[in-house]
Amino acid sequence: MKHLDDGISLKQQHFIESVLDLCKLSECKQVSTPLTAKDHLEPEADLKIKELHKLRINYRSTIGSIRFLITATRPDLLFAVSALSQHLEKPGIKHWKEFKHVSRYLLGMQEIGPHYTRSNKKGVKAFSKANRGNGRITRRSVTEYITCLHNNLVIWKTNEQPSVYISTAEAEYKALCDLTSELLWLKQWCKEEQIFKITNPITIYEYNQSLIKVENGDSNINNKRMKHIDIQSHSVKE
Repeated sequence: MKHLDDGISLKQQHFIESVLDLCKLSECKQVSTPLTAKDHLEPEADLKIKELHKLRINYRSTIGSIRFLITATRPDLLFAVSALSQHLEKPGIKHWKEFKHVSRYLLGMQEIGPHYTRSNKKGVKAFSKANRGNGRITRRSVTEYITCLHNNLVIWKTNEQPSVYISTAEAEYKALCDLTSELLWLKQWCKEEQIFKITNPITIYEYNQSLIKVENGDSNINNKRMKHIDIQSHSVKE
């Protein structure tokens, strides 16, 4: 953590260096993106899985190291590591190659991290979305949301949803409910730590028009197809 005139800056450069050294990737060529622009990662064939085992690479452990970075200071790695984490049980050579691509990105981006500044824009803003059916194998949707406190990013998350949802609105609703739970925690935490008392309603930005109409009580939308999420609807409104 580095104190600046307008706030603080968080970085984990030494930790990144240790991960790169452990994986023997500290001398690799740098790249500008955390993941290659290829198709979604598919499960690997048994032969390729055995090839990775022969290299004695602990795929799960290395992915865990990068996930620690995400939790603390590197939201830019969310999508890439989320994709790689879906293959922890049976990783293959191509998954390891993608991990090395992430490492090459980290090598060139070691010194970046969140910058928290003093701001006159007090309050909380949150943004929620879901990529429906984004999981190529499970066809489950992916939840994505971020939250800003006083114009500073404080919460970020992406994860595969536990169930398959038929419509985009349903998938978006699941993401919205998860975000709402996170915001309730943030509100309570700010109160307990006496950081900032959140008194006004929190603004959540959502682009799905069907979902917005449900939240606004549109009788034409609240039909039988959406009846099963009615309880979730009331919890979000509260």
